[in-house]
Amino acid sequence: MTKRPRMKKVNAPFRLMPAASWTALGVTWLIWVLNAFDREVVLRLGPVISDHFQLTPEAWGAITSAIFFALALLAIPGSRWSDKHGFGWKRAIFQVPLVIGYNFISALSGLKFAIHHLVVFIALRLGVNLGAGWAEPVGVSNTTEWWPKERRGFALGVHHTGYPVGALLSGLTVAWILKSFGVDKWYYVFYIGLIVSVPLMGFWAYYSSERRYVETLDKIDSREMTSFRNEHIEAETGEVAGAIQACLRNKVVMFTGATCALTQIVYNGVSYILPLYLANIINLSYSEAAAYSIVFTITGILGQIFWPSLSDYLGRRMTLIICGLWMGVAVGGFYFAHTIVAYIGLQLFLGMVANAPWPIFYAAATDAAPRGTSGTANGIITTSMFIGGGLAPLIIGFLISVGGGWGNVTGYSISFIFMMVSAIAGVLFQIALKNKAN
Repeated sequence: MTKRPRMKKVNAPFRLMPAASWTALGVTWLIWVLNAFDREVVLRLGPVISDHFQLTPEAWGAITSAIFFALALLAIPGSRWSDKHGFGWKRAIFQVPLVIGYNFISALSGLKFAIHHLVVFIALRLGVNLGAGWAEPVGVSNTTEWWPKERRGFALGVHHTGYPVGALLSGLTVAWILKSFGVDKWYYVFYIGLIVSVPLMGFWAYYSSERRYVETLDKIDSREMTSFRNEHIEAETGEVAGAIQACLRNKVVMFTGATCALTQIVYNGVSYILPLYLANIINLSYSEAAAYSIVFTITGILGQIFWPSLSDYLGRRMTLIICGLWMGVAVGGFYFAHTIVAYIGLQLFLGMVANAPWPIFYAAATDAAPRGTSGTANGIITTSMFIGGGLAPLIIGFLISVGGGWGNVTGYSISFIFMMVSAIAGVLFQIALKNKAN
């Protein structure tokens, strides 16, 4: 007699989640906070750095662009290497030297030999982002591998709240350092990541054992949910012939990557332009500009849990369409805002979706990835993200310059219209997918 397969729990209650799943989520969340903090702190320091090195809008835009493009370079090959190393506890161990390494380079960029030479400073920041871009899809894949498929959207949503938290902390920390130690000590902020990452990754190396991971998967399976082991059965080495080519042929992965790139133009554009606008147009101090430019992260934390969790029920594609339209309306509203009160209100409105799409992008790619290539698919999403992130400051720096420079509002206003169009274009890619997406 053939044994009837068990039905999976579509709405799996949280009480069924193993304790190790929650612990893994906590650790990967903290890693993501560190990643976001270091990445965003450069944007919070935009007015200070451009003043320190006497940079024009185009020059600072080009430098910021190069730094963010570096995030894209190792995402696909690095995540593929991670796939080959193994999933679950093996992937977690893979993270340890990677995270400590790029935080060490970040600390070097804050030493005097670096901040006195623009070329050295840029080179070190490129090195930081090569590692951080590599680490992102590894961390995302690792998060999904400790959780059942039925709660993947929630897990990635909670994981990605680390980004608005990291961005929020970057603004508050920069404001505190500039106010407490003076503008000339702005580089102190680059030491924080290394101080935090060493004990954090030491714990992760200890906790992520083969025994604990196998026990977690067994509990997920026994509670009638879908563990990563049963969803993606891989060879021991993680070798999958033509993994990258298979992902490139996957319409869901590629269209989602295109939407991701356009959405990142909006996010990076807002993060890049707000501190500059507040310092140069509203005439706030550097510390005040850093603090007021991260208001959107407050509601971003809430939106990042709500929308990805909703995508587990509503579907990834439909949720991305709603978020993209919302983002386009919100960022377009900045065109009409010329006071600090209006900027705060629009930031809070934008924040409800500003951080929400990224875990949905990753969940959609993981859901659609050919067997054994989830890390590679996530690497494609990460690469697309950072291509968009690199284009944003390059284009916006040019628009500000054409519009009259740092002190003229025209370039800023044109930039907000450009970002609105980018958000709507991203929606069109999801509409084009029709029913192909999850």
